[in-house]
Amino acid sequence: YWMNLRSVSGVLRAKCPRCYGGNLFVNTNPYHLSDWDKMHSQCKNCGQKFELEPGFYQGAMYVSYALAVAWSVGVFLVFWLGIGFTPLSYFIGNALSLVAIAPLIFRWSRALYLYFFIKHKGDKPA
Repeated sequence: YWMNLRSVSGVLRAKCPRCYGGNLFVNTNPYHLSDWDKMHSQCKNCGQKFELEPGFYQGAMYVSYALAVAWSVGVFLVFWLGIGFTPLSYFIGNALSLVAIAPLIFRWSRALYLYFFIKHKGDKPA
């Protein structure tokens, strides 16, 4: 299995996939709007490069789309089973929640995409 509990924790906290120690992003707060999307070029802990090739993170857009769809399905279930469903209330609730969670989805999609390509090797670069 390529994902385990430690890997899931690493994705959610945006940590290096090789050592689980270094931060992927310059600022750990995704809602710090001046640098919410700035990434380190390599891990400060093990030296792993985070951009494997030019344009590498374009593929993360597909992961981001999948995460946004999964989130929207979850919001739909909350409205359908709990709050009370009307198309307008769902549309407004889903749109507002997606805007609120957008920085997290951005980070999680990049981290998850990176985890597809880099395996955990401990504290030393391979």
